[in-house]
Amino acid sequence: MLAQAAPVAESISRGEQLLQAAYRWLTENGLRFAASLITAVIIYIVGAWVARVVQSLLRRVMIKRGLDETFASYLANIVNAVILMLVIVTALGQLGVPTAQFAALIAAAGLAIGLALQGNLSNFASGFMLVFFRPFKRGDYVTAGGSEGTVDEIGIFTTTLTTADNRKVVVPNSGITGGVITNFTINPRRVVVIPCTVGADNNPDKVRASLLSAVTGNKNLLSDPAPVAVLTVLSENKYTMELRASCPSEKYGDALFTLNEAVKASLDRDGVSGPLAAIKVLQDAAPVRSL
Repeated sequence: MLAQAAPVAESISRGEQLLQAAYRWLTENGLRFAASLITAVIIYIVGAWVARVVQSLLRRVMIKRGLDETFASYLANIVNAVILMLVIVTALGQLGVPTAQFAALIAAAGLAIGLALQGNLSNFASGFMLVFFRPFKRGDYVTAGGSEGTVDEIGIFTTTLTTADNRKVVVPNSGITGGVITNFTINPRRVVVIPCTVGADNNPDKVRASLLSAVTGNKNLLSDPAPVAVLTVLSENKYTMELRASCPSEKYGDALFTLNEAVKASLDRDGVSGPLAAIKVLQDAAPVRSL
């Protein structure tokens, strides 16, 4: 029994010693540590606020100086990240963490982190390429990285798009630079193409006149260059004629929708028949074989 009681008493004594050591540390250093902790928290809060203010101010100044908004946002984001890093190091130093050793630790771990985060480093480099070469800017409507939408922001690692149905899509920058980029709004004007397949019995001049009349009064279209209607596909019982009209790039959607409706109304008004009607005419005209 005495042999079993000895380890228990030793454990109790060790626990008392730890409690006494903790009490002495709190008595001697507790107030100082609490003050350092509060100071570190204040440094972080104020530093984060300063980083946001500097980011916003820098972005506004660069835009006022005539720099591209996309480049201004990208550079402001980098400055914000650098300030936050300095704030964190300062706050840790206030807590007594040796900042020199901390910086050395970051440098030593940089290689390992870089290998582990190759994708993010690639996204960072790709973001710089997007800002430098500028295949698109904020507000452009693009297809990039397998997604389509209006560019909201080119970030350090990702690009944010808003789709036509108001969904937010975040695309890695490396996925954009590694694929095909289609910018629908970079040119000042676009061409609206309305293909119309009609029966072969329709006179092409009549169809062309009907299509061109659909353009009249459409405020979303440009008069220069003038709209045209061209025959593009010809087959045995039908052919396709395309109406091509130019519009400002930002009005493409409105021009497409309104022109579709106008073309349908114009073809119905002028009695232009479809390919099914032409097939029926050919069938009716075919000789009937007697059995």
